[in-house]
Amino acid sequence: MRAQATLFAGLLAGTSSSGAAAQLASKPGVATPIVLTSIGSGPTGSPAATPPSDERAAQSGTAAPASKPAPLAGQALGEPPKIGPTSTPAPPAPTPDDGGDEDVIVAGRRPRGSVLGDIRPERTFRAAEIRAIGTDDVEALLAAIGPQTESNRGRGDEGAVTLLNGRRVSSPSEIARIPTEAIERMEIFPEEVALKYGYRADQKVVNVVTVQQYRSSIGQAGFSTSTQGGREVGNADADFLLIRNDTRYGFGATYNRSARLLESDRRIQQASGMAGLGPFRTLLPSTKQLVLNGVAGGHVLGEVSATVNGRAETNRNRSLLGLGESGALRRRSDQDSEHLGTTLSGRSGGWQWTALGNYDRAATRTVTDLDAPSRRRDDARSTDSVASADLVMSGPLVDLPAGPLSASFQGGVRFHDFETRVVNGSTSPRSERNRDQGGLQVNLDLPLLDSVDRGPSKLGRISANANIAIDRLSDAGTMWRFGAGLSWSPIRAIGFIASGTSEQGAPALDQLGGPTLVTPNVRTYDIARREVVDVTQVFGGNPTLRNDERHVVRLGLNARPLSRINLTLSVDYVAAQTDNPVTALPIVSPQVERAFPDRFTRDKDGRLLRVDARPINFAASRQKQFRWGLNLTKPLGPVPPGMADGMIQIPADQIGQMTPGPNGTFTFHPQPGSAFARNIMTASSRLFVSLYHNWYLEDSLLLRKGLPTLDLLNGGATGTDGGRRRHEIELEAGAFQRGLGIRLSATWRSGTEVGGLEGAADQLRFGSLASMDLHLFANLAERFGGSKSPGWLKSTRLTFDVTNLFDARQRVRDDSGTTPLNYQHNYLNPLGRTISARLRHVF
Repeated sequence: MRAQATLFAGLLAGTSSSGAAAQLASKPGVATPIVLTSIGSGPTGSPAATPPSDERAAQSGTAAPASKPAPLAGQALGEPPKIGPTSTPAPPAPTPDDGGDEDVIVAGRRPRGSVLGDIRPERTFRAAEIRAIGTDDVEALLAAIGPQTESNRGRGDEGAVTLLNGRRVSSPSEIARIPTEAIERMEIFPEEVALKYGYRADQKVVNVVTVQQYRSSIGQAGFSTSTQGGREVGNADADFLLIRNDTRYGFGATYNRSARLLESDRRIQQASGMAGLGPFRTLLPSTKQLVLNGVAGGHVLGEVSATVNGRAETNRNRSLLGLGESGALRRRSDQDSEHLGTTLSGRSGGWQWTALGNYDRAATRTVTDLDAPSRRRDDARSTDSVASADLVMSGPLVDLPAGPLSASFQGGVRFHDFETRVVNGSTSPRSERNRDQGGLQVNLDLPLLDSVDRGPSKLGRISANANIAIDRLSDAGTMWRFGAGLSWSPIRAIGFIASGTSEQGAPALDQLGGPTLVTPNVRTYDIARREVVDVTQVFGGNPTLRNDERHVVRLGLNARPLSRINLTLSVDYVAAQTDNPVTALPIVSPQVERAFPDRFTRDKDGRLLRVDARPINFAASRQKQFRWGLNLTKPLGPVPPGMADGMIQIPADQIGQMTPGPNGTFTFHPQPGSAFARNIMTASSRLFVSLYHNWYLEDSLLLRKGLPTLDLLNGGATGTDGGRRRHEIELEAGAFQRGLGIRLSATWRSGTEVGGLEGAADQLRFGSLASMDLHLFANLAERFGGSKSPGWLKSTRLTFDVTNLFDARQRVRDDSGTTPLNYQHNYLNPLGRTISARLRHVF
């Protein structure tokens, strides 16, 4: 067996890497090289290969007896690499035909931290790719790659399911602050993997695998402002993290503060008779935020591990709503929230189990001045508390010719209490809604065809899955959910997925019983009268909401069309239909007013005075969407054959330049200016491009039975930003070399129109919009100081961001070419271009 070491791609650039080990391999009488292999140095997205004879064992999570020694593991903290000649000759560098673009796992052993099952990742980020993006922690990394983790099968904008080392976490806050330096790899999986962990199949899955040895204390501070002035934002973070194999301790604190932005700070044109109101109306409120987070975990009994996570957050917002008879109208909104979560996980035979418990509480208070001589105030208070417990078990049921039939079982209970109180003058009505919920979900994965025992199959690998779930809600009855899917991989580089789901859903408690919140002076465009008016708008809950029913069909393709280039292609088609969908009341239009006349109040002259915007049931909705994307990653220049798959042979006369560092790391500094140094720099550099296109084929709403359908692609709208954009394009591109990185994020949305009953004469036209963000960062010591940089410069990163680089603004025109007052671009985007700087140091 080839002697090798497991290192991060960060070592290739002369920076430290965790958990490194090295072993010398020599030929008699030949200068001895040291062979280093970076983790996952092959093309991004290539899953780990397993020998065919042991593939079923790998799928079931059990390893077959090893016929060869296992690869070297990481050394203990601070232990130097093992250097010394052996009798095993060093093999030549692998060629592409050797399969050097994949991690070969000896004797069917799966990579540490792998997810359940045999579904291959759509995308894998190795340490070098993560480092090139230039983000600070898991939360920022997920935001940067948002288009790649987006699912078009969910009900809204739910984020991806996040796993840590292949296991569930109590909440995203448990891993949000893990620094990117502690990540070994990150994988993105399709929605079907979520079923194996007890989730619904409407969110993609992101698996974060950390290094085995890591310790850091991180401090960072930042400042941002608009180039037009105003809205200064300052923030500071402090974090500590310790990882020792399965033991983890982390603590963090964040403080953010932002100044308010007034209408008088921008060139806002006021309505007739309202001049001088700019200093009394905020475009953006002043805010303060404090977040404290802590996590502790490790083994508690044999192979059983436990994790406890706590989080506390406080937010304070202050805004101005206009000028009343007795002075400025103010709104004060305060929210305090707490989270406590715990997990227990372990194995029993071939089964993996996880028990989770969570408690969340959020208390909100909003005090609003009303325009009245008595200076009466609305004081709306709510307390939202949720306690839940879940048990998830996954494992094989029986061995079949194509592989094991595996199952996942999830059972849980949830207790939700939502209390509200509105103090308005002499009245103080209270309301309380409770929901007790119990549920069970079963998912089966059935392999139909594989090439495990009988050599290559002409049809490749085929598997199916089916799932069923039932939930009993104390206030909404019994909810059912069914789903099935079929996956086919004719060759390793191509995978197809077809799936369908049917589910029932209940309105959220805050949609049913949220406190009534009255907001005066909300600037609104009345399409029917083609005028802008300041109205009183009512928000809150609607106890008459009904359950909905949703049906989704998805067809998907994921492929790596070029074997020698790290290029992935994904294509998805999704069709969804929902009966009785729940949504907020759309914008004021004749179609909406005809369907819900009781939601609008006008004076005797027809002038709009009041809008009840509380949520409502529509009759039905339909969406059809086509989405495709591609991702490309490559080094910045040609890489020698010996480094093509991340293998580096270090000449014996340069071994002394490897020095041990903290966290079990080893740093290699090649001879400056040497060809070897240049090759390492090229191998560690990265160029990456990510492009996604959303094409909406249909998006319609049937407001009420018997009324015309509202076509959101052709004149209809549910929000103030217009109808559905038929085309949306998201581009992410960047490069990294020698500690200096750049990333560009661009989006383009096609134009849309909003029309009234009278056709073109009532239309508002929303132009297409393109915007771009620029992200620059420098690892200062790596770029400027090298190995002799002073201590204060080491592990220091300077980041500079420009959001909305070209100050792009949405343009809205009516049929006469005039922009309605409430669609002025400073209303739609008050900040415009912003610049920010951030300094980060790892102690």
